[in-house]
Amino acid sequence: MTNWTELATDLAAEFAERAAEVDRSGRFAAENLDRLRETGYLKIAVPTEFGGGGAGLATVAECQRILAGGCASTALAANMHVFGLGSAAESWYAGDRTTEPIFRLVAGGTIVGGSLTDAATGLNVRTSSTPAKRTDGGYVITGRKSFCSLAPVLGFFWGTAADTETGELLLFGLQRDTAGLNFVDTWDTMAMRGTGSWDVKFDEVFVPDAAVQRGRAPGDPQVWDEVQERGFAWFAFTVASIYLGVARRAVRFAYDYVTNRTVTGASLPMARQPAQVFNASRIELLLRPAEALVADGLRRREAGEVLAPADLNTIKYVAVNAADEAVDQCVRMVGGHGIFRKLPLERFYRDVRAGQFHPPNNDVALETIGKSALGIDPLAEPRWPSD
Repeated sequence: MTNWTELATDLAAEFAERAAEVDRSGRFAAENLDRLRETGYLKIAVPTEFGGGGAGLATVAECQRILAGGCASTALAANMHVFGLGSAAESWYAGDRTTEPIFRLVAGGTIVGGSLTDAATGLNVRTSSTPAKRTDGGYVITGRKSFCSLAPVLGFFWGTAADTETGELLLFGLQRDTAGLNFVDTWDTMAMRGTGSWDVKFDEVFVPDAAVQRGRAPGDPQVWDEVQERGFAWFAFTVASIYLGVARRAVRFAYDYVTNRTVTGASLPMARQPAQVFNASRIELLLRPAEALVADGLRRREAGEVLAPADLNTIKYVAVNAADEAVDQCVRMVGGHGIFRKLPLERFYRDVRAGQFHPPNNDVALETIGKSALGIDPLAEPRWPSD
């Protein structure tokens, strides 16, 4: 039986050797995905009945945290394949046999990816500006999506569109070779540069009714149930773990840096300076509560609790923003050397910036958490008193 954390540790060490080059060039880390496929890591959450690892969310989140410490781009890209399979696996264990076809695809080596983000806004929202026109037997979609990680290698795509007659949100899945479905390399960013998160272009793509689920956006509180919670939880916990993993890797670098260098004219290491001690305490006070929140959420799910949208929003928000602030403190510890590209810290600094943009982005998360705290309907429109 595979020890998944040991495998993740070995792969992280291997990927770390080329992480800087992948980042500098902005290329997709194809060889890393090959290794994940070769070692069976991409099937970590697939039920054992279909040749997978059968790992639960806690194990996968820990492995993704470890992998992110080696190459954040690889961990994040792979996550867009893994988290959906984990959610589907939980549904399968609960008796939903409609998930079997995707497991059989993955067992044959297919990589799954998708996008819920409209290119027009750059946002993942509960509705879609991608139009889907009703036709005999299905829909015709013309439009564009952004942030489709794994685009260079995925074999099966899932995304969202809106019925032009009813406004209903549609979630659909397609084979990569579907007529009119094209992947366009637009990925040139400051963070997570090796994820291959290209745009997806739809040129009158026919989507049959059998490939469509209606009115169920992941994380939509209007239709919240165990199925919705599974998808959102697998995404929130794994994404939180990835960014905390990047932050901890930055912290190890910063702590080693100030411990192994002495102040000019003194015999004590930089780490003995009061400012460095206080910086380290700030880092721990950011990361330890975030890590504890993630661990507590995982324990609650394992005990059978269905987490509410506000719970999952809180976990994701706290984790990615704590990671962001902690790496800021790492740069302060290292000082001016931290912005040199010859050191990995500036890459960690850039990579953690992306965490706030994953759904739910910071603004949406704050709105959801605040409305829950005040007992406001999450779908209610704001009402202001008249003059």
